[in-house]
Amino acid sequence: MPIPTHEGGLHEQGKLGVDQGYGGVARALHWTIATLIAGMYITDWMRSGAGRGSPERIWWLSAHESLGLLVFALSLGRFLWRLTHRAPLIHGTLLLRRTAEAGHALLYLATLGLPLAGIGRAMSGGADVVFFGLTVPSWTGRNEVLSSIVGFLHGGLVMNLLLALIAGHVLAALWHQFVHHDGTLRRMI
Repeated sequence: MPIPTHEGGLHEQGKLGVDQGYGGVARALHWTIATLIAGMYITDWMRSGAGRGSPERIWWLSAHESLGLLVFALSLGRFLWRLTHRAPLIHGTLLLRRTAEAGHALLYLATLGLPLAGIGRAMSGGADVVFFGLTVPSWTGRNEVLSSIVGFLHGGLVMNLLLALIAGHVLAALWHQFVHHDGTLRRMI
């Protein structure tokens, strides 16, 4: 069944035209952010295995903070890029399209919110934040109430939300590719 394109033309469902994929900038940002998020989880896992106060733990924490700040900056860039560059059409029912739109919006929110909560967690604990060797001093000093809130967000709610969203995002891409056969996965590769 023909479906409208952003340019007003039609193409057959399941047959992606060249104009239906994401552009190079969006793809580069998507895969760079995905790789950095994996790095954030790995560095956090490595940090948790190092002895408290050890040089190794401090190194892994600094690496984790640096990657988190990069994720924030690139996610902000991706969000701004998305505001000025239309995404390809989402194929499927209204419910499927709305679900995909909500999932993408929540992914933006989580990739922006998790690093912000991490920065807040470090700073409200009285610690500086390190970005590849550059130290950003705490803006808040020690603040137990704020530390408790952002600690819950960073170490629990937003972190788990991001993991669930990533799992849903990957499963949806695989479903589109192998069950629906609509070429959606090719738009981002």
